[in-house]
Amino acid sequence: MKNNYLIYLILVCLMLVPHKGFSQYPYWDTISMDPSVMFSDLCVLPDGQHGWVVGSTGAAGEILSSIVGTTNGGDWEQIPFPAYASVSLQGVYFVSPDSGWVVGNGGVIYATSDGGQSWQQQSSGTSRKLYRVHFVNSLTGWITGGWQDGSSFLVLKTTDGGNSWQNLSFGSTCYSSLDIYFTDEQNGWICGHDNQLDPHIHHTTDGGTTWTSQSIPIGSGIPHAIEFADENIGWSTTSSLYVTPYGAILHTTDGGTTWEIQTHTGLHYNYCLDVKDAQHVALAAVQILSPLSEKIFITSDGGLSWDYKIPPVKSYTHGIQYVGDDIWFAADYSQLLHSQDNGDTWDWDFKSSMWKSVEWSDADNGWVIAGTYAGNDGYCFRTTDGGDSWFRDVDAPGGAQVQFINPNTGWMLGEGTSPSIWRTTDGGNSWDQSYIGGGEWIGDIFFVNENKGWAYGSNGTLKVTQDGGISWTSQAIGTSNYVAVVFFVDENVGWAAGGYGGGNGFIHYTSDGGNTWTPQTPAQNDHFQAGYFTSDKNGWLTGVTCSVHKTTDGGLTWTVVSQLDHDYMDKLLMEDDDIGWLAARNHFGSSPGEDGRGFIYKTEDGGNTWDLKWTGPYIKSGISDLSFQEPGKIWACGSQNTILEWVTEPIGFREIVIEPSKLQVYPNPFCSEVNFTYTLDKPAKISMNIYDISGHLVASLIKREQNEGSYNISWDCRNEKGGEIGEGIYLCTFQADNKVWTEKIIKVK
Repeated sequence: MKNNYLIYLILVCLMLVPHKGFSQYPYWDTISMDPSVMFSDLCVLPDGQHGWVVGSTGAAGEILSSIVGTTNGGDWEQIPFPAYASVSLQGVYFVSPDSGWVVGNGGVIYATSDGGQSWQQQSSGTSRKLYRVHFVNSLTGWITGGWQDGSSFLVLKTTDGGNSWQNLSFGSTCYSSLDIYFTDEQNGWICGHDNQLDPHIHHTTDGGTTWTSQSIPIGSGIPHAIEFADENIGWSTTSSLYVTPYGAILHTTDGGTTWEIQTHTGLHYNYCLDVKDAQHVALAAVQILSPLSEKIFITSDGGLSWDYKIPPVKSYTHGIQYVGDDIWFAADYSQLLHSQDNGDTWDWDFKSSMWKSVEWSDADNGWVIAGTYAGNDGYCFRTTDGGDSWFRDVDAPGGAQVQFINPNTGWMLGEGTSPSIWRTTDGGNSWDQSYIGGGEWIGDIFFVNENKGWAYGSNGTLKVTQDGGISWTSQAIGTSNYVAVVFFVDENVGWAAGGYGGGNGFIHYTSDGGNTWTPQTPAQNDHFQAGYFTSDKNGWLTGVTCSVHKTTDGGLTWTVVSQLDHDYMDKLLMEDDDIGWLAARNHFGSSPGEDGRGFIYKTEDGGNTWDLKWTGPYIKSGISDLSFQEPGKIWACGSQNTILEWVTEPIGFREIVIEPSKLQVYPNPFCSEVNFTYTLDKPAKISMNIYDISGHLVASLIKREQNEGSYNISWDCRNEKGGEIGEGIYLCTFQADNKVWTEKIIKVK
C-alpha cells in the first residue's frame, strides 16, 4: 500500500485538501522505512508465540532505538516506544504476553502491562548502563550492567514489579557484568569482566544480598552469557580474541561451585545462549574477522555432544531463544532468524534492511536486495506490479549489486574475497551461480550486454567475462588502488575510476574493451566513488571531497563543476545531459553533523547546480542506489529499510471506508497529550499514524497485529525526530486490515 493514495483520499474527504498539496508534486514517496538498529537482546515466551527484540544505534550524539514484537511467533512488527530517539536500549524481559521491561544506558528502565502498547518509565536510582534484566515472576526481578562506568558489580533488585528498585551493587573490582540469571527468588548468577579484564562469575543464594565469586577454568575467555536449567545445572558461553582455543562453553552441575569446559565453538564471539532444560541448549557463535563464520550450536544430551547448524547470516548475535524445535536469534542490522526444525532451515527477516541495490528489468518487474554487508547473503524483495506491492523473493540470491540488461537477463553479486555471481535468463524465475575467483575483494559489477561484463574492487582488481559471468579473466588496469567505478557506453569504450589504498584517485580510459587502459588527468586529487556517462563524450564522477567532476570530451579534460557539503556521494544517475540525481551522506562519528544521514539531490543543468529533494529522517539513513524504472521514474534504496519512489503526478487512488465513530479521541482539542481508543471485533493488523495538514507523516504510533478487544494509545505530541509539534490541525489515521478510519485533531497551546 502506498501512503500517497491513502492520505490523498483522507484529506479530500475530511478537508478538501489534496495529499502533500498535489501542487507540491513531484516528491520522493516513502514506500518503506523503519529504524535500523543493532539488536541487543531477545525474549520469546515459552508459548513460542509472543516475543520481543530491542536494540539501538547512534551517531553524532543522536540515538535511535527500536522495539519489535510478535504475537504469533512469526510476524514481527514495530512497537511504539516513547523514548526511541533519546534512549539506547540494551535488554528486554517479559514474564507474560502483557508484562515486561526494557532497560538501557543511563539507568533507563521502562515497563509495560499491555504487551508494549504503552510504556511507563521506572526509576532505577542510577545513571549507569543497564545491560540485562531478568524476572522470576511478575514482581521479583534483577538488572545488571555497567561498562567501565563504576567500580562495583552493578545489581538492581525489585520485589514490586519495578515500582521501586534496590541497589545491591557490590565489590570494587568490576569492569562489566554482561548477564544475569536467577532460577528462583534466591539463587542467581552474574558474569563478565573484572577490572583486570579477567573473567568473573558471581553466585548468590539470598536473592542478591551477598555474592560469592566462582572459579572459572584457565583459558576460558570472558563469560558473556549465563543460564541455568535449575539451581545446579547451568551453562555459560565465553568470548575472546586472544585466548585459544576460542569460544569455551562452560558447564556446571553443582550450581557453579565447579565449572568445566565442555567444548569450544572455535569462534571468537559467543554472546548469547538459551537453556531450554537440563538436556537442550542452543547458543550462537560468530567470527567477524576473516574468515567470516557463524554457527548455531545445539545439544540435546546435556552437552555430552554438540551439533552445529549454519544460518544464512554472519553478524554479531546478541539474543537467542530455544522453544520446542523452534530457534530464534537476533543479530546486528535489525535481523531476525527463525528455525522450526532445530536449525536445519531458516527464515530470515530483516526488520530494517540495509538495502544495497535496486533495479528494474522492465516497468513492472523490480528488485531490491540486501546482503554481504558483513557476510550476509540471500535477501531480496521483488515487485511484479510496478512497485504497488513488494514481496520477499526467497529464490533470489540477494547480495550487494543487482543489474538487468533486458527483461530476461540479470545478475546479482555476492561481494567479498570469495565473490560469486548469480545469473538469470528467465526474468528472475531461476538463478545460476558462478564464481569470480581471485582472492581480492569484489564490490561491484557492470554489464554492457548479455555476455560482456566486469567485476571490480580492491588492489586494482578488474575482471571481465565474455560469457555472461560463467568464466572470468583478469584485466590489467594499471593501478593498485581500489576500483570503485566502471562504466562502459558500448563493448569497447569505458572508464574506470577509484582511489583509496595508498594514493590519489585515478581515472583510466579504454577504447578496446579493457585490454589496454590510458590514464586521464582528474581536475583535482580525489578518490572517486560514483560515475555515469550518457555518451562517449559526456560523463560525471563524484569524489570523496564531495566534488562533482565532469567531462564533455570523453575525459581528455575534466572540470570540477560543483561541490556539496557532505562527506560522501555514493551514487550518480543521469537521465540525460542535463537532468541527473545524486545520493550523498554524512560521515558516521561523534561530532556535530557526523550523523550518517542521507540526502538526494537533483540537477537540471548538467551538474552545475544541485537542488536538495530528500533528507533522511533518521541517523545513518544513507542512500546506496538509484535506478530507472522507466524514463522519468526513479527509485532509490538504502539503510533504514528505505525504498523511495520519485512521484511526478497522481497515479491512482485507494478506495477506503471512513467511519469516524470507530476511533475515539480525547481530549480534542489537546495541549500536551492526546489519547486514542478503538475496539477490534476480530484479530487484525492495525496501524496508526499522525499527518500534518499537507499530508506529511508526523509520527507513527503503532503498527502490529492485535487480537479482538479495546485498546488505548497515548501520544505525547512529539514527532518522529523527538521534537514537540506546533499548534495546528493534524490528522490521525487508524487502519485495521483493509479499513481506514480518520479523525481531525487540533493541537492548542
